[in-house]
Amino acid sequence: MRSLKGRLSWSITLSLVLLLSLQWLVVSYAINKLSEDQLIKRLQHEGESLLASARLNASNQLEVDAQRLSAIYQRPFSGNYYVVISGQQRLISRSLWDTDINIAPLAAGEQQLLYSQGPEQQSLLIVAHGYQKQTLPITIAIAENLGPLKASIERFQLIYAVISLLGLILLLAIQRLMIQRALLPLKQMQSDIAKLERGEADQIASKGPEEIAPLITELNHLLHTVQQKSKRSRESLGNLAHALKTKLTLLNQTAERTEIDSLPEIRASIYAVTESLDQIIERELKRARLMGNAKPMQQVDLKTEIAQLTHTMRMIYKTKTVNITWEVAEGTRFHGDGEDLLEILGNLLDNACKWCTRNVSLTVTGSEAPIFVVEDDGPGCPVHELNSLTQRGFRADETVAGSGLGLAIVYDIANSYGANLSFSRSAALGGLRVEIRFNPRTI
Repeated sequence: MRSLKGRLSWSITLSLVLLLSLQWLVVSYAINKLSEDQLIKRLQHEGESLLASARLNASNQLEVDAQRLSAIYQRPFSGNYYVVISGQQRLISRSLWDTDINIAPLAAGEQQLLYSQGPEQQSLLIVAHGYQKQTLPITIAIAENLGPLKASIERFQLIYAVISLLGLILLLAIQRLMIQRALLPLKQMQSDIAKLERGEADQIASKGPEEIAPLITELNHLLHTVQQKSKRSRESLGNLAHALKTKLTLLNQTAERTEIDSLPEIRASIYAVTESLDQIIERELKRARLMGNAKPMQQVDLKTEIAQLTHTMRMIYKTKTVNITWEVAEGTRFHGDGEDLLEILGNLLDNACKWCTRNVSLTVTGSEAPIFVVEDDGPGCPVHELNSLTQRGFRADETVAGSGLGLAIVYDIANSYGANLSFSRSAALGGLRVEIRFNPRTI
């Protein structure tokens, strides 16, 4: 899902781009329109000046006093041209050289605005007016090349586009800073949630923006409620287990009384029932530990915990002189309840030490998705019994002491984390190989 910062940035960026683009178009159109209107007015004034310089000679022919006109009309293809029409007479500027502009005579007071192709492929704007001078109808057309004007407008548009782009970059930088400042409370919340995740805090300390403050309050209330319920539940379960163990002890003491000596079957039955109940109590206590701490999962120091655990196993199996080797790959992390991890590894190592000839190996690899592999050089397990190892009470060899709960407990804990537990034969040591593969963290 895209972040709030990214969505705000893209929305504001798109808005600014559209706004500046629209502004560029409006300004460009306004400049183009204004320039063209000014040019039309100037050409109208040029036409009026040309009308004033036109007169009838002694032969009653219309002529134009060139001295009263700008020299630009004398330079060939200068871009400024005129055409004067009176009856059958047609006067053109020297600048047209041997070309002409197609203009039809107009009635007095009539005006015409044309865009036409002129000499040398020039784009001309033509303003034509119909006049009457001394009862003589006259049509005057003034034309000017639009090329220089268009070039000037294009230069303006380019300069304005560059300035707009620099302004856009500046505005984007400013809006980025504004968004960062606006989202600072959320950054603090993110830091608090990370502490909550690592187990360094049990509440979200920051208040956050006004819009999400109620959500933070409700979340803190929920966390507090869960912690209190978890604490009460575990205390109640511990008290119940203590009371039941006390009663089981009294029941065993009763079975040891001399009056029961004559009833060995009843005594054996009592011992069997109390032992079964004791195993059930231990199993349920261990299952209760699957809840772990009510705080979110925290990172466990794998090397320290594994070092202590292997030392304990060596002491337990001191008479067997078990050689336990272990290795944790750099960067490997486990986020969860430390007691859960010790329960998993303790049961797996205890099972491996119990069945091994001498060697047990523990390797941990992966980074955010750790993989734990425990191997031994014992007899292993038949392939057809591998799937039964996690069943409660199942024991591959009834001659070896144990309750058959260890691997079942490992399976329960691994399942609570969504991890995959698999069994196979060890290629390195020849005995049983147990692999627990955790999934990457989704938080």
